[in-house]
Amino acid sequence: MEATEPPMSTLTQSIASRPIFRTARFLLRLAIAALFLFAAITKLVDPSSFVQQIANYQLTPWPATALLSVFLPALELCVGVCLLLGRWESGALAWVAILLTIFSGALLSAIVRGLSIDCGCFGRSIENTGTLWPLIRNLALLVVTGFLWFSRSTKSRPAK
Repeated sequence: MEATEPPMSTLTQSIASRPIFRTARFLLRLAIAALFLFAAITKLVDPSSFVQQIANYQLTPWPATALLSVFLPALELCVGVCLLLGRWESGALAWVAILLTIFSGALLSAIVRGLSIDCGCFGRSIENTGTLWPLIRNLALLVVTGFLWFSRSTKSRPAK
């Protein structure tokens, strides 16, 4: 005779297995995906404007600025697609955290240096955002990304 485990009570049921949690997590993942896809597409549509927006930060020499104006939107597009499809979620979330941290550092640098620039987060589609509100938004997105990272199912976590 096999011993069977008693059914889990509501109190001991994992929060992650609740439908409301799974739905909220799914919607947050889609929101981050949509945000990164929108950001990437707006930059890819007008790369000459985006290269100038990067140059406005005065952080990189021209060759690096030009390279970043092509590389960043492509990376944002890849990350957005991965999150949208739910593929390679761990890697995509790691890149989201890395990108948001770098973008936040650039915004903070602009604030400290008193630069009056547009963040360039969404190309020329959304202008006059300044630097403070985008920094606050990025920090909030980092919190959401952390939540998504730590609430991944065990099957999507890298092996130890």
